[in-house]
Amino acid sequence: MSPLEIETMRSVEDDLWWYRGLRGHVVDSIKPPHPEFRLLDAGCGSGGMLARLRRHFPEASLTGMDYVPRALELTRDRNIGAELVQGSADALPFGDEEFDVVLSLDVIVLHGIDDQKAVREMHRVLRPGGTLIINVAAFDFLRGSHDAATNMARRYTKPRLSTLLRNAGFTIESLSYWNMTLMPAVAAVRWASRGRAQQPDVRSDLKPMWPPLNTLLSGIAQFELATSRRVPLPFGTSLFAVSQK
Repeated sequence: MSPLEIETMRSVEDDLWWYRGLRGHVVDSIKPPHPEFRLLDAGCGSGGMLARLRRHFPEASLTGMDYVPRALELTRDRNIGAELVQGSADALPFGDEEFDVVLSLDVIVLHGIDDQKAVREMHRVLRPGGTLIINVAAFDFLRGSHDAATNMARRYTKPRLSTLLRNAGFTIESLSYWNMTLMPAVAAVRWASRGRAQQPDVRSDLKPMWPPLNTLLSGIAQFELATSRRVPLPFGTSLFAVSQK
């Protein structure tokens, strides 16, 4: 992701409905083996997920890694007591079996990352019984200018992500689409945006939202994600998986 998009993400991520829903779901999906568990956010961006985790797990040992130096600077400015390391998701700069939990939130979708190597690397750095939590964009037909602006190379279906995880040695605990309710509207916006995808100044969909609408969409996302913990949803704009080593 470009430094400009990193700045945009930092400006909206602490309140925007999509991030609020996803990060709450991540927190609810973590079952720490002990209060001082070790967690790696492999692609931490500007640190919003780590900040949320610090509030919920104050004793955890948190590590954030990102390829973009500006992302690490913005994360450091949050003063959340996380170790920060520059690196790539498909060549993690850590030893074997260092972490209890690894997060990969919309990272293996990016240009320049070998998704197969990345998932194998995440398996390598997890301790036996450790948990990988992964979120990716879904369905190629949802491509639009947002994909170009955020450097997105690929989107996934359940079979594709399931095969990727199992081939790396993971046992899948749960796998579901989400953001189902808004998928028709998102599809329409993305299709209409395709003509802008090749423009040099293409920008992502990330922007502040009218607070009442943001609150409504947050509620929809939280309801869908809570439902998906019991019954997998049949479609959506994103895929969320929890797997065990």
